[in-house]
Amino acid sequence: MATTDDATTATTTRIKDHHEQQDHDNTITKLLQKEGLHPAIALGLTTALLAHGAILLSLPPVLRQRGAPFLPTASKGLNTMFHEIRNQPVIMEGMKTNRKLLFLDLGSGDGRVVFRAAREGLFFKSIGVEINPVLHVWANMRRGIQWNRYWSTTDFLMRDLWTVDLSNADVVAVYGLHPIMGKLGNKMEKELKQGCVVGEYGHKSQPSTYSIQPPAD
Repeated sequence: MATTDDATTATTTRIKDHHEQQDHDNTITKLLQKEGLHPAIALGLTTALLAHGAILLSLPPVLRQRGAPFLPTASKGLNTMFHEIRNQPVIMEGMKTNRKLLFLDLGSGDGRVVFRAAREGLFFKSIGVEINPVLHVWANMRRGIQWNRYWSTTDFLMRDLWTVDLSNADVVAVYGLHPIMGKLGNKMEKELKQGCVVGEYGHKSQPSTYSIQPPAD
């Protein structure tokens, strides 16, 4: 008899606990429906969705060997690249004469290389070229949020890098993905002016820079 009473009591307790848990869950659901997601959670989810969308949209140009995947560039690599850019003769001469220099990043992604170029204080304009619409919007959002710092010194174009005229650039930065570098090298050789500095970053442990030299006689 005692065993039956214990079983009944245990069953009653479980039913009570179940109802209490349901009431608790219903209360949380009502609060979420009323208040919405916490701003930090909403921001995190939005950022994650943007990142995944950016990566997916970067794949078609890669598969067609017309672009590079979206991979954020490390600050250490940029430090090295811009240090080398500063030491190029055309840049040093431009700094002495206050000549307006134009920086162009081919495949600018989320804009971090363009913003870094603007912070260097070497260029009157730093421009990013990006065909991925998610990354283009992302970069422009960052530009707009910090408009007092970047609005007048940066710009972003949603263009195919293969259609962009490179002839006015003083410095061109490119994520050096091997499958496209041969074709892109031919384009740069034809369009870049003498003395233009090219900075390659991303696929190497150390970025490299070089300047366009006049053709050999």
